[in-house]
Amino acid sequence: MDKIEELMSAYPALTFIFDSHMPDGHKGLYINDHIYLNTRQTREELLGTIAEEIGHYLTSSGDISVLDTNEKRKQERRARDIGAILAVSPVDIVDCFNGGCKTILECAAYLGVTKEVFEDAVSYYATKFDTITVKDKYTIRFYENGSVGVLKKF
Repeated sequence: MDKIEELMSAYPALTFIFDSHMPDGHKGLYINDHIYLNTRQTREELLGTIAEEIGHYLTSSGDISVLDTNEKRKQERRARDIGAILAVSPVDIVDCFNGGCKTILECAAYLGVTKEVFEDAVSYYATKFDTITVKDKYTIRFYENGSVGVLKKF
């Protein structure tokens, strides 16, 4: 099972509908336990879209299709943050390190996500944590400039 399938199967209460008639400007839409997905996006974009729409399922309320208030913009940001961390976990960051990735683009490609999703995940973790310990062997350090350091204990 790939990451898209894993993410979709983790939320059996949701119905995922691949819709080729969605407007180009809309990658996904969450309405009443249904997630509509535009079929005209890359696999990397699709993973980010599914994760973000699950973020809306978990955190949003009401119609926020027009971001005309601070509350709606906050809900959108919250859903994006949740989506980013669903798509890129701290273990994934360690996997990038072990895979020899050196740049954000290499990490995004390695994980099969867009650069924006990877950056959103790192930004979220950086606002919440200075460091995260993973598997008792790795420590991830988040820096203010958006970079990440991974230290391995021997």
